[in-house]
Amino acid sequence: MTGLEQLNRLSCTRCKDRKVRCNRVMPRCSRCNTHDAECVYPQRVKRKSAREIAEQYIQSGPALATILNRLEQLEARSAAPSVAATPRATSYTPSVSTCSSPAAVVNTPSCVDSCDASHRVEIDATTILKDAVDQVQHLRLRSFSTSVITEVIDIPVDLAKCWIKNYFAHMPTWMFQSLIDKRTIELIPDILGVPHIHIEPVILVIYYCILFHGCSLRASNESSHASLAYSRSCYLACLRAVPCWQRQATGTMTDLIASLFMTRVAYQFFDEELSWKMFRHACEYCQALNLHKLDSSDVSWGNEEDKCDCDDDRKGFWEVLQIDLYFRLIMNKPPIISVNAWQVNLPWLDVNSQPPPHGIQATAFLASSRVTLVIIRFFALLENPENGTKADIMSKTEGLCREILDIFEEWQLDKWMANDTNRDVEIWEVADVLLTGYTAVVYMFRKMAVLDSTSPEPVTSKLDIPESVVVMDACRLIINLIGRLLVVIPYADTMITLFGAYRCYIAFSYIANAILRASDMRQHMEDIKSLERLGDEAELLCRGQRDMVPMIRAMQGLNGEIRARCMQLI
Repeated sequence: MTGLEQLNRLSCTRCKDRKVRCNRVMPRCSRCNTHDAECVYPQRVKRKSAREIAEQYIQSGPALATILNRLEQLEARSAAPSVAATPRATSYTPSVSTCSSPAAVVNTPSCVDSCDASHRVEIDATTILKDAVDQVQHLRLRSFSTSVITEVIDIPVDLAKCWIKNYFAHMPTWMFQSLIDKRTIELIPDILGVPHIHIEPVILVIYYCILFHGCSLRASNESSHASLAYSRSCYLACLRAVPCWQRQATGTMTDLIASLFMTRVAYQFFDEELSWKMFRHACEYCQALNLHKLDSSDVSWGNEEDKCDCDDDRKGFWEVLQIDLYFRLIMNKPPIISVNAWQVNLPWLDVNSQPPPHGIQATAFLASSRVTLVIIRFFALLENPENGTKADIMSKTEGLCREILDIFEEWQLDKWMANDTNRDVEIWEVADVLLTGYTAVVYMFRKMAVLDSTSPEPVTSKLDIPESVVVMDACRLIINLIGRLLVVIPYADTMITLFGAYRCYIAFSYIANAILRASDMRQHMEDIKSLERLGDEAELLCRGQRDMVPMIRAMQGLNGEIRARCMQLI
């Protein structure tokens, strides 16, 4: 080529079909000129713009048009300039953060309009806090994924012995834990790591779960808070022992106790999938051990001594049944134990049983069992094809929820928690019953929101929980109870347990939504003060807990938005 020849941008059709290199000389390439063949260059086709493509889809149907319009709004929000974050994490407001989170803003055409003071943003506190919880869960799981392999676990022997002692003295006997051999657990700190001594992985799981609970008790942190730093190490040790245990598990009672321990501990650490996996194994072991047929005539026991601890077994099975219903109600998991026929009476009610033990623990268990029966009736209500309209189901559901609140009032559990107490075993026993019942009230109404929905995913919008006086009462009781617990047991692990195991952020978001959408926010001053106190206590306790930062920021951000709107009313 001479350098003065004009080149085409595309190869000619003859060279392209033969898959040979074309020098693209105009008007005739070298190969076509050598073979005296016709040289034809294809015409470039102009690409259609995104607007033209969108218009074609819009003409094909209104559903696609709606989707494309939403995509265009999402692109506009993503492309909009972000607002600079404030230096202090706790002083930001949701109206700023929602500019970068379209899901948290409702009916907002663009980020610029939403941040304009003249256009008040409708904030969805449920979405904001749910996103924060998802971030906490992601941060915790990501840190564990590497630490479980690389981190060195070194728990001092003297501290381990102290935690074991405090656990058996101050923790309630949940789910067959009365069957644990205390002497064996007390020996482990001295023999762990000694050559030629092998400890079964299932025993290690139970041992480290006991250490996890024991290190977070008040009795273990009276002189200093050094024990609290080891809760993470205890959980990592559990995670390391689980794979070996699962390979060797045969469905014994020890396997059942270990799986129930891990169910509770993993749920407190926001590891919902591991918790659900452990609970499925626990239910399999229960059925293999015939614990769901303790009072059935079809099961033949070897001798009378096998049934001497039946009341402990009955109590344990009812607690497993409560967890099954809790997973089903809160996490939308399928039923395992409750879906099949079971025949287990309540403990202490059989003619051959001993009378119930005195004290608040027996009262709390009986109240919890009555709540369990109410939740069973609720699911039977939803599954009954003869039920009428949604309004009828809502009315019956509200009656069941009020029945739960009446149970607590009848047994005076709220009044008991309001009084000062120095025993952790009683505090957690009663708090567990109350929080489980209040949370059940909230989520029973949440189920009502999806009765007419065909979506396989749970609802997470601002209409997540229908408005109801009984739900508002339950949420206020949850917030007040959390405030009392954080004063009595002022540790970060307490906060993590409450928000991880009991989903207490739902109550916070429900009250925050009610305040933000109220025509006169001054009517909610007590609720505003309760949220402020809880946010300040959580920020103080979780200082230094990096993985809890998203939750604390979200709570303080919502409180900041409420304060800003209250100031506008003055």
